[in-house]
This record gives sequence, structure tokens and C-alpha cells, in this order.
Amino acid sequence: MASMTPSSGLPRILLVEPDGLVRGTVASVCRDLGLAEVVQAVNCELVPKALADDSLSACILSLTDCDGALDVLDRLRQGEYACQADMPVALTATGIDAATAARLKPLRIRRLLLKPFKIRDLVTTVEALVAATTVPG
Repeated sequence: MASMTPSSGLPRILLVEPDGLVRGTVASVCRDLGLAEVVQAVNCELVPKALADDSLSACILSLTDCDGALDVLDRLRQGEYACQADMPVALTATGIDAATAARLKPLRIRRLLLKPFKIRDLVTTVEALVAATTVPG
């Protein structure tokens, strides 16, 4: 898919989150604070279509479907999608075990937000993801 310029002029981030309330809150906060335009997906099955959009600059991915999320991350880092393989990624999870943490290390995750997270932590995470996509010039 060709690169699209967001009508808002804000960076575009992908949010993969099964909880509609969380998705809506993240999208609303990002829009209201002028941080980013949020592209929403309910689950990992919808991610390949979303990541065919090369205008996405970052991703927040829920580990609710741990194997699916890790597969998406692995495929992203291998360059299987139109967006940048080194795109900054943050994860959300209700908890994480040592085996999952070990699987995450080579996938270069920027931040792990444990649910329930505070809105200020979300804002800080989005700001850091967006800043990581900005090339100093």
C-alpha cells in the first residue's frame, strides 16, 4: 500500500488491543493531546492488513494473545510488512513470565506497560515511541 499522509498531520501508530474501552481511551487521549493518530485493531489476525500501510510509525501491541503477538513482532522484525522493520514497539500485558520475557528480548521492545496502567504512563510511552521515529535533522 502506498504511503498515506494522515489528514491530522500527526504520526500514525497502530494499537492492537482486544479491550474496546482501552482502545477508545488510548485513541481519544492521543487525539486530544495531539500526540498521534491511532489506527485500531482488535486482535493479531487484523495486524497484517494494518501493517501493509507504510505510513505507520509505531505500534502498541497487547500480549493478550501472546503467541499471536510474538509472531507479529517476529514477522515485523524480519521485514515482512510494508512498514519499517525497526518500528518502535511497546507492549501491554496483565503480567509476564520469564519465558515470555526471554522471547521478547531479541524483538527490541521499547516499553512494557502492565495493566492497569495510568494514563500518564501511556502518554509517556506514546511520546517516546513518536520521538524514536523522529530523525534529528
